[in-house]
Formats: sequence, C-alpha cells, structure tokens
Amino acid sequence: MSLFSFDEQSGQLSLVSHPKESGFPVTSAQLVELLEQSAYADFELIHANIGSLFNPSHDQSKTSLVIANAVNAQMTVRVSDNNMLAEARITTAFGGKLVNVDQAQTILKQAGVVRGVNRQALDKFLGQQLELEAGTTYSAIVAHGQRPKDGCDARFVRLCMTAQDRILSPQERDGGKVDMRDLGAIITVKPGTPLMKRVPATPGEEGFTVFGDTVAPKPGRDFEIQVFDGTRIDPSDPNLLIADAKGVPVAQPRGMRVDDVLCYENIDVTTGHVEFDGSVIVSGDIKDGMKVKASGDITVIGFVESASLECDGAITVVLGAIGRKRGEGEPFSCSINAKRTVSIGYAQYCKIHSEQDLFIDKQALHCDLSSRRLIRVGKGETPRGKIIGGNILDAMRIETGEIGAPSGTRTRISIAQDWHSLREKQQQFKEFEKLLAAKAVALQQAKQKAHESPKSTKRDMYLQKLAAGEKQLSLHMARNRRNTQLVQQKIKRLLAMSRVKVNELMHPGVELKIARDCMLFSRIYPPHMLKLDEGKITQQFAT
Repeated sequence: MSLFSFDEQSGQLSLVSHPKESGFPVTSAQLVELLEQSAYADFELIHANIGSLFNPSHDQSKTSLVIANAVNAQMTVRVSDNNMLAEARITTAFGGKLVNVDQAQTILKQAGVVRGVNRQALDKFLGQQLELEAGTTYSAIVAHGQRPKDGCDARFVRLCMTAQDRILSPQERDGGKVDMRDLGAIITVKPGTPLMKRVPATPGEEGFTVFGDTVAPKPGRDFEIQVFDGTRIDPSDPNLLIADAKGVPVAQPRGMRVDDVLCYENIDVTTGHVEFDGSVIVSGDIKDGMKVKASGDITVIGFVESASLECDGAITVVLGAIGRKRGEGEPFSCSINAKRTVSIGYAQYCKIHSEQDLFIDKQALHCDLSSRRLIRVGKGETPRGKIIGGNILDAMRIETGEIGAPSGTRTRISIAQDWHSLREKQQQFKEFEKLLAAKAVALQQAKQKAHESPKSTKRDMYLQKLAAGEKQLSLHMARNRRNTQLVQQKIKRLLAMSRVKVNELMHPGVELKIARDCMLFSRIYPPHMLKLDEGKITQQFAT
C-alpha cells in the first residue's frame, strides 16, 4: 500500500495517514528519502509541513498531510529594446507538466511576438526541459526580427576605353615582349557610340520586428548621369550616355566627355608651345622649355624634360618627368599641374600638384609634391617606391616604401594642412556667434523698453520691426551653428584620415608635420604608420 496520495487537480501530494497513526516513517529524513525513491521525487517539497508532522508539540488533528506540490514549468518572454530579439526563459517543472510547443507559441503571441519565430530554435529550447534538473532556469533567443537592407547608390559603368586605359595596355610584339611606346591606335569614338551606363539606385528591402512592425530601409542615393561636351543621353534609354561627336573619350565622375584630340610625336621647338581646347597625346617626349596647356587630359608616352604641363583633366607621363638641379630659392624647371589625377613613372627635380591623387610608380627625387588626397609612390596595394629629399607640401595620406636616404637627406613632409584654414574658419564662426548674441541682447532690451512705453501706432510698428529683426537674427544664428558643426566635422575627419604609411624603411633626416604638430626623426625606423593622436604625432609599428 502506498504512503502517498496525489490529487491531479490540485497538484498536491499528501500522506495517506499521519506518521503517528501508522508508526512509519519515523523521522522527516526518512520521509524525504522515501519520497526521493518514489515516482514523486521531482515534486517541490513543503518543508514546513514535513517538519510539523514530526514535531510532538503540534496538534495532530491540525497538522496538514500535504508534503509536496507538483509545479508546472513556467515560461516568460522578454523582448529587446530595439524589438529585434525575443528571449524565452523557462523554469523547469517540479514534477508538473512541461511547456509544449503549442503553449510556447501562445505565450509568445501573448507577449506580442508574432513574427520571426525560429521553430527549430524553439523546439531545441523546449527539449532542454527533459535534460535539466527540476527548478532550473535557462533561456534562449527564439525569435529574430529582420533588419532592413539598405538600397545601393546609383552606379556608373564605363562602356568604352579612355586614353589612360590605353596607356595601361601597351602592344605585345613577337616573342612576348612589350613595347611601351607602341600603344596601338588612338582610342576614338564616333557619334552614337555608347560611353556610360547608369545603374539606378535600389530602394532596399524592408525589415521587421518580432512584433510584426515594418522597418523601412534607407534607399540608395540616386544620381543623374551628367552630360558633358560631346555627349548626350540616348533617346531610347535615359540611363545610357552616348557620344555626340567624334573624338577621344574622357572619364568623369558621373559621366563622360568627348574631347577633340591633338596628337604629336614630340613637342619641341619645331612645334612650339601647345595650348589646346581638348586633350593632347604625345607619343614621344616633351622637350626642355616647352609649355603644354589643355582643357582635357595630357598623355605623354615618353619623358617630360624641364617642361611645363597644365590641364583641367588628368596628366599621365609613362616614363617620367625630369628637371634640372636647382639652387636654393630657384624655381623648378619642370612643373606639372592637373585638376584631376597625376600619374608618373618617376620624378626628379619637379614641382607636381594634383587636385585629386598623385601616383608615382618608382621614386620621387628632390621634388615638391602636393595633392588634395593621396600621394602614393610605388605600385600595388603595398607600394614600395622611394621619396628622397624635397618637400611634400600637402596631402591627406601618403603611402610609400621608403622615405629619406641613409645619408640623412632632409625630406620635409606636411599633411593635413587644411587644418589651418579650417581652424581659421572655425574662429570666424565663433566671433560671428558672439556678435549675433550681442545683437540678440540689444533686441531684447529694445523690445522691453518699447513695451514699457505708452501704446501708440508708432510703438506697434516699432515692435513689429523688432520681431522681424528677431526672426532674421534667429535664422543667422541657426545657419552659423550649422556652419560651426560642419567645420568641426571636417576637422575631425581630416585628422582621423591623415596618415603616412611606410612599408619598408624611414631614414634619418625626415621632418614630418601633421596639422600643427612637428617631429624630426634622427634614426632608421622599420615599417610603420604615422598619424595624429590627441594632437600629437604617434608611430604605430607592424606586429
């Protein structure tokens, strides 16, 4: 005969009779041991009632025979602050019923979780109830929202080669050798030739929270294809740019341009100086003392020897640019200035400026270099060219193999020099803010004084004038705050991005200036990076 009686409706487990009546069990420990050996071992014990059964001072008639309860498993749900994750938590049963899939889904719905439930994760989560001890609490993520997929910006795909592409594709001769001066026919296009295809921006894909709310994506930025000289939009396709004239195609950021082209074997005293509204291609060299100015690109297959090049496009010099050795304060005999990218094989005694990037394949010897963005000396992702002597007047980033020379040749490098003009603008905005604040105080005083004066038509007109002045002043103050924030962001971005990367060696005699901080290096350093940290130049070495 069993000692225990279980009421399934209430979930209570009781002794059939009081131990004093049956004489068994004798102690509470013996009762607990018998309970652990029974089918009710996982039930939650009521220790107070068990203790009362064996306490001689308690009235037997008033002592409860209920010694344990069957407690069902409990499940709760917590949703993350961004409503993208739902975490379920279960306290396993004390001999009671487990939480099944249907109950779990009901609890999730009651918590508002209606989307993103992972059935596989939920099944695995509920299955752990069979493996863990009674009363154990555990949790798991059972529902995931889906973040929106932002759209892609509009893209522009070039459909034809340019003169610069042609430079990178010299003709192969018999035996596999390459003739750097034989670049094949000049790349030209005729009216109707496809130049560029616009791939429109995409709207992105919507996401959702576990509550079922839709999360809108950020659409891609849409840009229109730009029509430059010698081009037009295809009448049958608004996303296709075609040539409208015969000439040389020139790449632009969001479009193409078709230039007239002027071709020379060499530019020297026999041709004279060249100034051309279009692009200039020289299959040979530009000789000493010559000047070339173009509204398009300038492409030189050979050398530039103590000449002056200036253009509104890109300048490419395949072999190199060489000037004469100069004395202190003497101007450079070779100068190159482009509003777009400059690409040169090597440079010596030259002054070179680019409004975008400056690329030198091998080395720069005693040159003055400047660029709005990047100066890279060397090829590939890890350039290993050399910068020896001279000055880098300004840039944001410099990447090279070596800087300086073992002899200690003084090499001066300045980057992030826009910092000075930006700081000056920042100070101007601060001074303007003080001026506006003083005007605001004066307006308030005038307004208060007007209110204290007797009512009249003149006073009302004056107050209206003051109100209009306040409105205008408020607009000026808001615009000045925006300008101040914009300059601050530009300064922060400039200092964060400005750096010098040395892939091989930095020799003694290198003088570096980043923004307003300067350092002179007097020994050899292995590969490392130099940048500004809290206003000071720091070196980070490769590990």
